[in-house]
Amino acid sequence: MVSVLFAADALWLRRVLVLLKCCLLCCCVLSQSQADDRGLEYKVKAAYLYNFTKFITWPEKSSATFNICIIGNDPFGNLLDTLESKTVQDKPIRLRRIDSIKQAKECDIVYFDNPDQRAELSLPGVLMVGSLKNSLTVSSDPFFAETGGMIGFALDDGKVKLHINLKALKQGGLTISAKLIEVATIVGGSEHE
Repeated sequence: MVSVLFAADALWLRRVLVLLKCCLLCCCVLSQSQADDRGLEYKVKAAYLYNFTKFITWPEKSSATFNICIIGNDPFGNLLDTLESKTVQDKPIRLRRIDSIKQAKECDIVYFDNPDQRAELSLPGVLMVGSLKNSLTVSSDPFFAETGGMIGFALDDGKVKLHINLKALKQGGLTISAKLIEVATIVGGSEHE
């Protein structure tokens, strides 16, 4: 009788262990799937950052490099590192990872991932245009372009979409190609302003 009870307990224990292994496997697969989705999201955003250099026109500058700056948290990891082998307007691209908007004076593209950095930027609606003249401001923050940023990345059904604030671009001294406007949602100003 004792051996029958012991066998039943052992069978129950094996079933529990199998169930736990299945749960752990499912959690790992879901976690990996979410990490893959997030990785793909930032690969697309990294590609956009580079392609903005082809569809935005900056005023002439005397600097020797074209600077792409990431302020605060860098969600791209090493995805942007390959950009340093490319050029824009016959200038080599340099990546700068900086802590504050105050360090962004020589940046041609400024990417913000953390809304905490926006506290440094004065009032909504005039967000970065005054303090970062001739710099393209980009972020994944919700409603970034709607509140004065130039280009906001928005997720729609898991796809990265662009929200472009034409008024902010114009105030910042930048010109945008119609090709980029065609693939974006315009949130501030119009093409004819």
